[in-house]
Amino acid sequence: MFAVKKHIAGILACVFFLLCSTMVSANNSEPVTPERELVGAVCVIRADNKMVMLSEMITRKMALPGGYIDGKDSPEQSAIREALEETGIDVEIDHLIQYRGRAAIYACVAKSPILVSTTTDTTGFAIVESSSSEHFGKEVRRVYLVEPSAVTAEEYRFPKDKPRLAKWLAETPESEISYYSDLSERANHMHQFELEVIKGFQQSIKQMSPSAQAMFEAAMTVLNLPGETVFIAILVVATAAMFGVKSLLRLAFVLLSVTYIASVLKLSIASPRPFYIIPELKQANAYGFGFPSGHTLMATVLWGLAWYYLARKRGLRVMYSLLPVAFLFAIGQATARVWYGVHFITDTIASIMLGSGMVAVYIAWLNSEDNSLDERIVGKGFWLIMALIVGLTASFSHAPDHTYLFAVLLGVLLSLDYVDWKVSARQLSYPKQAISFVVISVGVMAIASLTLWAANQSSMSLVVLTVRSIGGLLVAIWLTAGTSMIHKRLSR
Repeated sequence: MFAVKKHIAGILACVFFLLCSTMVSANNSEPVTPERELVGAVCVIRADNKMVMLSEMITRKMALPGGYIDGKDSPEQSAIREALEETGIDVEIDHLIQYRGRAAIYACVAKSPILVSTTTDTTGFAIVESSSSEHFGKEVRRVYLVEPSAVTAEEYRFPKDKPRLAKWLAETPESEISYYSDLSERANHMHQFELEVIKGFQQSIKQMSPSAQAMFEAAMTVLNLPGETVFIAILVVATAAMFGVKSLLRLAFVLLSVTYIASVLKLSIASPRPFYIIPELKQANAYGFGFPSGHTLMATVLWGLAWYYLARKRGLRVMYSLLPVAFLFAIGQATARVWYGVHFITDTIASIMLGSGMVAVYIAWLNSEDNSLDERIVGKGFWLIMALIVGLTASFSHAPDHTYLFAVLLGVLLSLDYVDWKVSARQLSYPKQAISFVVISVGVMAIASLTLWAANQSSMSLVVLTVRSIGGLLVAIWLTAGTSMIHKRLSR
């Protein structure tokens, strides 16, 4: 056992050493020299005296379209390809602006008018229609038209280049632009019908009295909670503190499998959200694709399992009477997503159906006489298989969410050897469970804060992805092994 601990500690130490070395090298790059071998190409696209910028999925910062130069492509070809893949804009090179570091900065012109929404989101920037681009939902959260002065150095991926943006913009020719408020003609007939229903639904609510509208919006906020990250985090920590590691692993399996299935379906089907088609429908922020509704799927599964655990020992009468309540909460979540304009009605209906099927599978597995879920989740083989499946998916999808899921699964796998299964959280008094909740929460927040700080120290996507993945791995280790350690100490 001691050798295993040393081995794991050595691996983590090496990872952190390599990560820190990469971060240092990234932040101390050599100055510009055109003679050096180029590795990147960037497109500056100007429209309405603004720059086309993208919000990156991994770094969560603004950047110009661009990327690495493939061995077979010239820098110009790479710049054109990256602009198309990241923004959906087909461009041609006008001229080379300058070399910057090991990247070539090109002035690019769109071959056709750039589609720009008449509305903005919480950033205040005009949204460029990019949902059909190859990297949308994977590397790119959203594409904008941005005035260089409106972005701070902290918000820009390469802060040292921030003062140069205005100069690059001035040296780039204007591209044509086409503003839109409705792209319904691009949608299929079913979505066109649903868009009219969603528009009518929102207008009917907005015509209500201010007090009635406030009550409705408050209800939507509450019903939407089961799909929110903060709610999920609190649920995970509370489960760990009150019920112990085994219950935590059971919940973790449910949450991870729902998240994985939803993300795979979203990327495979690539269905747009309603407000991508009619921007005025947007009542809340959402990114990526719309089918299925991850919030509705998660809510259906959580409410379904809550119904099962509450009703299983109280007889069939209670079970049948509580079942409609669970469905009503799931339907309420679906209604909220439609009201916010982030999902079509069919997205949420399909999610409730899929979630109901998943609940049935979970319940059947829990009650299986051979290889029940409770027996499987305490074994390393179970989590190893899950990690391999998600890791293989990540290698094909290149989606950062799959990498993070893999890291969390790996963290659980590494933690199982340090769990004392004899210790039960239910043996602890309520004050000790409260102490456990606080200590676990502090640990999670400390790891999350450190991860966020470390990720902000680098502008390299690969480094940021690695940092965030290590953060997910450490959170999983803390929640699993840390919970066991805390409960063991409190039980003395």
